[in-house]
This record gives sequence, structure tokens and C-alpha cells, in this order.
Amino acid sequence: MATTVTTSTSWFSRLGSSVKNVFFGFLLISISVILLFWNEGRTANTYQSLKEGASLVVSVSSETRNEANEGKLIHFSGLARTPSILTDIDFGVSSSALKLRRTVEMYQWIEQSDSKTVEKLGGGTDTTTTYTYKKDWSNSIVDSSDFKEAETHQNPTSRKYEDKELVAQNVSVGAYTLSEDLIKNLSGYLPLTLTQEMLNALPYAKQQELELVGSMIYSQTNDTSMPEIGNTRIRYEIIVPQTVSVIAKQTGDTLMPFITKNGRTISMIQLGDRSAAEMFAGAVATNKTATWLLRGLGTLLMYIGFMMILGVLPIIASVIPFVGRMIGAGTSIVSFGLTVIISSITIAMAWLVYRPFVSLLILGFGALGVILLSKIAKKSSHAY
Repeated sequence: MATTVTTSTSWFSRLGSSVKNVFFGFLLISISVILLFWNEGRTANTYQSLKEGASLVVSVSSETRNEANEGKLIHFSGLARTPSILTDIDFGVSSSALKLRRTVEMYQWIEQSDSKTVEKLGGGTDTTTTYTYKKDWSNSIVDSSDFKEAETHQNPTSRKYEDKELVAQNVSVGAYTLSEDLIKNLSGYLPLTLTQEMLNALPYAKQQELELVGSMIYSQTNDTSMPEIGNTRIRYEIIVPQTVSVIAKQTGDTLMPFITKNGRTISMIQLGDRSAAEMFAGAVATNKTATWLLRGLGTLLMYIGFMMILGVLPIIASVIPFVGRMIGAGTSIVSFGLTVIISSITIAMAWLVYRPFVSLLILGFGALGVILLSKIAKKSSHAY
């Protein structure tokens, strides 16, 4: 069942809120400038460290350790072994693994809202919001205290079991021991197939609370096909012992992060037999992706900031609704233009600091282009 609520906001209330938003707009722009500037430095430093690492790395055999490589950045591939048996004592799930992860989901109410705002003559607005509710599994606790219908849609405020990740110790690849921190960076989980025998090892009383359905353990659920609010289900993922590829600094028979000239560290581990070139190429690609994502985030924050600052103008004009909408469209265009200009200047200034050669090269090409255009324009004017 859906609930619909209509609220009215006066012109003065809207104006007051927009004036307050001006402060937050300037704050967002400041944050975006700092983020964009920092991101360019992070990108340049990371790239330089990876470039340095790629030029220094030495590929070695994992089966023997050469003391001549002590302190050097080395690369090798080999079968990761561990005597560890990772066990989640809560449910009797255990396996020989590099990593074991437990994910807990709880059946809860989910609130969804859909709002439509209509401007009125005089600058006020009527907002009609429709609230709908559904039941679904969620990995996090959904706070129902702020629901519009909180009394009839209550979720538990805590859960009996939490997520957990277990990491193997004493992991070795040939003659080298992998640190726990290195194993923590390993990705590539796959679902773990659970068996009834695992649950049968639990105390009888605990067994009565649990039911295994497929690869899911349901806790205190009377009917798994029709769960109730507060019911819990658990699934497991695993990374089994297998071939891994590692890049790190050789320190005795262990591996440590390698510190580059600019203070960055290099420590990589991936599943499979991968060459050093492949691993560094992947790291460079990841760095580029992170760069553009952070550029996008910084640019978006700046755009929102300018919209908040200029947002007072369409509200002032909204005494006549269509005039307010026209000015609102104009502020969007102006905000976009200011964002492009300021974000570009910020990135350019960061390049002058972190990439002076590239920046000067681009400026040189730009200046050359201006000179050529001016000469062409002069010739054209003389021709007429």
C-alpha cells in the first residue's frame, strides 16, 4: 500500500533555504578545487612510481631465493600454499583457503519515495510525495525510524551475526613467505559450496536454528520461501590456494612494500601466472581509471556548488513560475560553463606544479596554434 503526502512551501521559505545554500555552495566548490588539485598530484606521483618500479623490477624463480636480490623489487609467480584451515566457528564452515569471507543479509523493509513538485503563482510550491514499501534482503541495517510509516514498518536495529573475513597465515610461495597484509590485498573471491556435514558438526541446539538451502544458511527462518522481517541468511566466498603473481621487495625470505624515490610504495599480488609487464600495465590502467573517476567527482561537486550559489536567482523570479523556470535553465548553463572553466584552470595549475614539462608543452602548442591562426587571419584580411 502506498502513502501520499502533499506539502506546501512558501516563497519566503524557499528563498531562505536558497540563501543558506549559498554558503554550502562555496564550501563544495572549495572542496572540489582541493580534490581536483590533489588528484592530479596523486596521479602523477603514482605514475612516476610505477614507471620507476617497472624499470627496476627483477623477475625471479619462486623456488629459490637469491641473496643478490636482497632489497630489490622482485617479481615471481608460483603456487601459494598454506597449512591454515580457515574456520568460521559460528556455523562450522571451514576450508583450506587463502581467504574466507562471510556475508550476512537480513530481511527488512525498504522505503521508496517518488516526489513531484508544482510551482504556484507567487513563488510557492506544492510537493506531492508517494511512499511505497517492499521487503527485501539487505547486507546493511536499514534505519526505519525515519520512515514515513515507521510504526507499521519497523526493522531490527541490530543483527545477530556480522560480516567476517578470515585471512590465512603462514602463506608461502616456494622460498618466499607472503605477509598477511599482502594476502589481504588479494581479490578474486568465488562462492563456497556449503554442505550439511558442516552444520552437523555444530551443537544440536544451534543446528535447530539453521537451515541450508542451496549455498545459503538461513537462521531462525520458519519458511525460507516466505521469510519474515528480521530473518537472516548467510553466504560464503573463498579464495583457494592457487597460483599467484607477486611484486614486492625481497627482505630475507619475506616480502615488504618497495619504497620509490617519491615515497610511494609498490606491493602487488594477483591470481594467476602474470608477467611483471602485465601487472604494471594493469596498475597503470587502474591509476588512469581512478584519475578520471576523481576528476568526474570533483567536477560534479563544483557544478552542484555553482547551482547552489546561483539557485537563489530562479527562486526570486519564481513569483511568476515560467520566468523562474527560464532563469533556472539559464543558471544551469552558466553553472556548467563556470564548472568547465574553473575545473580546467585548477587541473592546468596542478599540471604546472606536478607535470611542468607536459604543461609547458601543451601551452607551447596552444601558443603556436594562436600564432598560426593570427597569421591566417591577417592574410585573409589582406586578401580582401
